[in-house]
Parts: sequence; structure tokens; C-alpha cells
Amino acid sequence: MKKHFLRITAIVIAVIVVFLIVFISSCNRHSDNKSEKQVNKSATYDEILESTDSMAIEDSSNVNGKRFSSTLEDFTKLYNASKQQAGEKDLLQMKNWQKHGNESEDANGVKIQYYYYNDKNTNFTATVEVESNKILNIGFGTTMSYFMGQTDNKNNSDLVLEKAALMAQTVCKYEIGSTNVLKDVFRRTTVNENDTIWFQGCVYKLDTQQDKKDSKNNIMLFRIFPVSDNLKTEWKLKEYVAEATTTPQG
Repeated sequence: MKKHFLRITAIVIAVIVVFLIVFISSCNRHSDNKSEKQVNKSATYDEILESTDSMAIEDSSNVNGKRFSSTLEDFTKLYNASKQQAGEKDLLQMKNWQKHGNESEDANGVKIQYYYYNDKNTNFTATVEVESNKILNIGFGTTMSYFMGQTDNKNNSDLVLEKAALMAQTVCKYEIGSTNVLKDVFRRTTVNENDTIWFQGCVYKLDTQQDKKDSKNNIMLFRIFPVSDNLKTEWKLKEYVAEATTTPQG
């Protein structure tokens, strides 16, 4: 168990390093999309459970035992479809996905490649299996100072969690309108030092990294990745259960 944990930790550190390199140069250039609109229909917790796409996650020989069925191209298309349905225009561009570093291998010998989304207002990182071209994990990040701040009297944390939730909705192929529940899953990773939650086959995790030179650049990275049932048991992951007060209304 300890060896396996160290293997996962090595991947996590690499992902955070990728994010730090890309994000620090633009950490103060966040901008809100004033035209963002809410999708008319919000899926409830029970509806999400019913709509779970069993094809969204596949078995893999990688260190987690699972991977998403989507490639970065698939993710980008589905993400944009959700944005367009909500009437938003700030869509992702495939050309902005950039490789970071060379291919490497996880502890099981599966070749992986790190990616980041090269845009000042969108801060994604992804780990992709080289052979299958499928996503192993994906994350959305920001600085802690931005997350804790406000823009136009609105909490920035809501915007960040909304984007992380849309990321999760997309990669898990949930129905459009699932973000309210997924926001709550990610929100719970930020409270009570509970930075890891299991929900519907995936780990929702908050990784943080301090910047010793400037605390304003402390990093928060919201990640999602599928794991095998064995790892869920081994890691003693806490399952997400919706509270009556957090279940969104249609």
C-alpha cells in the first residue's frame, strides 16, 4: 500500500509542477466572463446517479487501474457543447492544449504525457496515456488568493468551482445541468481538511502548493480521476452523499 501511495504521489507532484510552471506567469490575469449564464435545467443528485454513463470510464493497466474513455479532443468538444448550450462564447481551442515535457512511465510501465491548456483565463492540466490517447486525470487550477477574493461583489470561489464542476461533468459524460451537484463535491474538498472524496467511480481531489516567494501565488488544483474499486477500499475513500440542503432544485 505504501509503495502504491508513493507512486500516485509522484504523479500528483508532477501534475502540480506542470501547473505551477504554466500558471504563475498569468496568475493575476484572471477575468470573469460577464456573459456566463446558468443552464435552465439543474440535475438533482438522484438524476446524476441515474444518468451516469458506464462508458465514461474504462479499465486500464495504469497505476490507478482506470482511465476516462475521452481523449483531449473528445473532452474539448463536449466541454464546448455545454458552454454553447448555456449561451457562452469563451470556448476551448484544441490548438491551446500543449505538451509539457517528454513522455514518461508510471509505476506500471504505462507511458503518459502531461498537458496544459495554454490560455491566460483557462488553467487546465491533464495526464494522458500515450498509447490509448485517453485521459488519466484532469484538473482545473487557480491561486488561493483569487479563490478567496471577490470580483464585482461576487465570490471568485463560485466561478472556480463552477468551472471545475463543468470539467467533471464533461469528462464523466454526465447530462448537461449536473454542475450544481459536482460543485458541491468539489466544495467539500475545501472544508474540514477533507481534500479527497469518492463519487461515482472517481476521486475528486484538491491539491495545494505553497509559493515560498509570494503567498499570493499559492496554488489550488481541483482534480478528478477514476480509480479501481480495490484502490477505493485500500485508500479508505470517503463517499460523497448529497445533503438535503445542497441538492439542487430544478
